[in-house]
Amino acid sequence: MSVRVIGLFFALLLALPVQAVTVMTTIKPVQLIAKGLVADDDTVEVLLPPGASPHGYALKPSDIRNLKAADLTVWVGPELELFLSKLLQEQPNVLTLTQVEGIPLRHYDGEAETHHHGHDHDHHGIDPHIWLGPESARVAAQAITQALIKAAPEKADQYRAKLAIFNAQLDETVTDIHAALAQRQQSGYFVFHDAYGYFEQAFGLKKTGHFTVDPSQKPGAKTLVTIRRGLLNHDATCIFTEPQFNPSLVDAVTRNDDVTVIALDPLATAIRVAPDGYQVFLKDMGNRFARCLKHETTH
Repeated sequence: MSVRVIGLFFALLLALPVQAVTVMTTIKPVQLIAKGLVADDDTVEVLLPPGASPHGYALKPSDIRNLKAADLTVWVGPELELFLSKLLQEQPNVLTLTQVEGIPLRHYDGEAETHHHGHDHDHHGIDPHIWLGPESARVAAQAITQALIKAAPEKADQYRAKLAIFNAQLDETVTDIHAALAQRQQSGYFVFHDAYGYFEQAFGLKKTGHFTVDPSQKPGAKTLVTIRRGLLNHDATCIFTEPQFNPSLVDAVTRNDDVTVIALDPLATAIRVAPDGYQVFLKDMGNRFARCLKHETTH
């Protein structure tokens, strides 16, 4: 083969389009993180439709086809999307975020740990809401970037540049949230379900209590009485609800007390999918915490 022919061959290779990667994420907050990391020609899909719970979603045949067709699947892990455990065991190119090297994990008893490969630990009691912590999200973003580079190594420089932008925007967002929360009053609050530990740990917040650990389980009468007593004693002056929260439960414990009620959505239902979507989501949550703890009435 002549030098000229070899040169034409390599020129043709360089002219070929680079691979467009299809990423399938299970929940929207993870989709928002991935959207900030992919190249412009890549696509990021989400498995669960708006309003669906990752704690017990029933897969449709089209969901299974989409999962199998993806170049990369990113899920939190069996601690959250248990319904996917068996299916994803048999699928290549799967990134399990709770098993990522160095990702900060916390337990519902408040104990924190950092996951290391080769270290066996019990998944029971691990708080899976890792996307609500900026440091966990930063480690997840690094892992997603590495998986993208593996899927399309010819775009490695693009992915690394996107990660740098993501981290810079995340730094700015964390600074803004700290500034907003610095003006809060030192009062307690109740949350709908115990999902915000990573966020609270990152920003020095401590809840008075929660209505439920599992959002699919209604709080019992004893829990409602405890929350009502806490409000009467002014242990807390703020309640954070969620879209699936039964308004009658709020009415039952507030009874016209001077309590600020604001909605949080840990699944980012109303956030637009954009390269800075995750930072917008996190900042919105910080602003809602700040408004509630400053006793501003909004929703």
